[in-house]
Amino acid sequence: MKKILLSILGATGIVLSANATVRTVNNGTISAGQYTTVQAAVDVSAAGDTVYIHGSTINYGSVSLNKRLVLIGAGHSLSGTQYNLSTYLDYVYLSRGNSTTLPTGSIIKGLIISQGITGTGGSLPVNNIIVERNYIGNYIDVCGDNWIAKNNFSGYVSVNNFNNMIISNNIIQSYILSSTKPSVIITNNIFLSNFYFSGVSYANVTNNIFIEPSFPNFSGTQSTYNKNIYLYTDPLNFDIFPPAGNTGVGNLNTIADQFVSTIPLNIAQSASRYYDWHLLSTSLGFGYGTDGTDCGIYGGSYPMPNMTGVTTIPQMQSMDIQNSVIPVNGTLNVEIKARNQK
Repeated sequence: MKKILLSILGATGIVLSANATVRTVNNGTISAGQYTTVQAAVDVSAAGDTVYIHGSTINYGSVSLNKRLVLIGAGHSLSGTQYNLSTYLDYVYLSRGNSTTLPTGSIIKGLIISQGITGTGGSLPVNNIIVERNYIGNYIDVCGDNWIAKNNFSGYVSVNNFNNMIISNNIIQSYILSSTKPSVIITNNIFLSNFYFSGVSYANVTNNIFIEPSFPNFSGTQSTYNKNIYLYTDPLNFDIFPPAGNTGVGNLNTIADQFVSTIPLNIAQSASRYYDWHLLSTSLGFGYGTDGTDCGIYGGSYPMPNMTGVTTIPQMQSMDIQNSVIPVNGTLNVEIKARNQK
């Protein structure tokens, strides 16, 4: 039997229809989540279940996954809703210690994760993970093959020499490191100031925008760099790309404005969510990507859907009681406003 659930994720309501079990978490003092901690909901869930985590003013702490689950938060930078409450976690740990209870195949999205996503408790690989639409303060620490990291804001990504990694359409504060497999694709990202690659070899690096890149810090060989845009404030600082020992074509250096809004070139990751990163029609990266779309986060296969982290499920914008005084046997009138998401 299908389960129909009406949930309010920190004043963002979600109407769902699903066959798998859906559990809700809310640590507020008034709202009606089924659980008050994420770990409690995870512990009682079965593989394939979904855990919705309400927006809240209170951090939910950390959670450890040891089975295939979908974690969905209210978003990381909400706007246009009644309370604009985001979902805060510290760490998401992926348990690597037991081959019969691995979180392989999990999906993590719509969250502020202040520290990072990382493996814990062993060395077994956790494969087939999707990390999307999150704000991650420090790092994505890959601990298996076949990962996709898309539409995130992240401090850095450590590939840890695993296979089949796609790092696409993210805004990344600092660096990519420890990647030695030709199946790693780094595409359509925007890298903020003081960026570097550390030990990145054999990767496909395409359609990215690097802001004030530090060329001597690009270490690794035999990667292919195609149609990346390198944005500098000073033309005397231009470096020739790709770095020595790598190949590629169509990489461009520029000091010209690239974006529709004026964005400081020393911008921090925490502020990057609040700017418009669409390219001007006159920018070098406009329609310049290897697939004919823009370089940066609005081109490629996973164009940035929004800057809020809100996921594709419908979102309740507000819920208001229209009659505060109700007679006996009267009717409570409630006005609900909602919108579709993409």
